[in-house]
Amino acid sequence: MSNASSRLPALLGGTPSFSPPLPMARPCLPAPELILPTIEKIIASGHLTKGPELALFEEESANYVGVKHTVGMSSCTSGLMLCLQALRRRLPKTSRPRIAVPSFTFLASVTALVWAGFEPVFVEVDPTSMNICLDDLEEVLKNDEVSAVLAVHCFGNPVPLQRIEALCEHAGARLMFDAAHGFGSIHEGRKVGRGGWCQVFSLTPTKMVVAGEGGLVCTDDEELAEELRVGREYGNDGSYDTVFSGLNARLSEMHCSLARASLAMLEDVVAHRNQVAGALMKALAEVPGIGFQEITPRSRTTYKDFTIVVDPEAYGLSRDRLVEALSAEGVPTRKYFSPPC
Repeated sequence: MSNASSRLPALLGGTPSFSPPLPMARPCLPAPELILPTIEKIIASGHLTKGPELALFEEESANYVGVKHTVGMSSCTSGLMLCLQALRRRLPKTSRPRIAVPSFTFLASVTALVWAGFEPVFVEVDPTSMNICLDDLEEVLKNDEVSAVLAVHCFGNPVPLQRIEALCEHAGARLMFDAAHGFGSIHEGRKVGRGGWCQVFSLTPTKMVVAGEGGLVCTDDEELAEELRVGREYGNDGSYDTVFSGLNARLSEMHCSLARASLAMLEDVVAHRNQVAGALMKALAEVPGIGFQEITPRSRTTYKDFTIVVDPEAYGLSRDRLVEALSAEGVPTRKYFSPPC
């Protein structure tokens, strides 16, 4: 037997495979020398926000995704909040409208819609793709009065666009996406970020395009884009006479300079993550009881997270016991999203 197969597991007192433990995640960052000249220029100018770096990042990201407008935000959550608030202004004020949302998603998807005055209608999730179940969504749209659908590209796996667009169009519901994980994903030749009324990316350190903190709304709707630009400025259109209640959701020049350099690396980053995911799946393919997220056909995912599903009977251990064993070996894991919304 090989040393790897015969050694005592760390959980039972053996030596950990990794000491110190591996990091949970490593940000995909550009070399410092690529952004330091821009940072120095920003500081020298004294123009720390609402400047040329924001304009360039919005232009370059819109060109990459293939949309008419992108609007930089302080976070994906603030972008979702302002998009949902814009939708709320378009609906009758007398009711509390409802939005269909997958039950398996990060809590910000739901807190944003509640903040904007909506009631969530939870839709089942396909256990293989981990995305919203379109069959269940179809039933929800038939039987519930839903103003919009907020879908999620879970871990970067694209939601099948043609069918969900058709379902929403037939039901008269707006289609929106929490695309936090999807910057760099592609479905049927179209980059995630295109499609629906709007899609919102995250730019935090675990994402493919990193600003440190930040978000980015993608849309072809010029009126919505202008509302979002006003909304990220407290609802101030420049006159200091607030036109609606907004947020301070600006994306600073330094954040934008990092995001621009990160965007330039995006294709290489996504290709590398797909290579690593492929190697992991190949290595684990013969292990009974271990399953993987099924990627939507004709798609490229970002593999924002590499996710496994544990069948405790076939594998011989529960998920939680496997988490303990991996932690003892110095391999950190997380149970996303546990509990679900």
